[in-house]
Amino acid sequence: MNPKPTADFNPYAVLGVGAEADNDEIRAAYLTRLKQFPPDRSPAEFEQIRDAYELLRDRRRRAQYTLFSVDPDAPLGSLLEGMENQRPFVGPAPWLAVLKERKADGNGC
Repeated sequence: MNPKPTADFNPYAVLGVGAEADNDEIRAAYLTRLKQFPPDRSPAEFEQIRDAYELLRDRRRRAQYTLFSVDPDAPLGSLLEGMENQRPFVGPAPWLAVLKERKADGNGC
């Protein structure tokens, strides 16, 4: 199951690990959080914990989140500074808008 793409979803904070955590640390944090918030007693917290673990345990999805998150500490965060419309990269919509503007201005495409 894919986590819902929201700007306030931070899988590192949900699991209580840093961005430099390896897979063993992520798994240990996941199991610890499951003991604190079991699914039968805390279904909402369990869902967030599960979604965070699913995202961080997959190397490709974790890299995607790190590169395209709106977190200012992320590697590409500096590219978002000064933009009027700072929203998370959820799909092709931001890129399509840029391409349409360029085409309308006659600057490319």
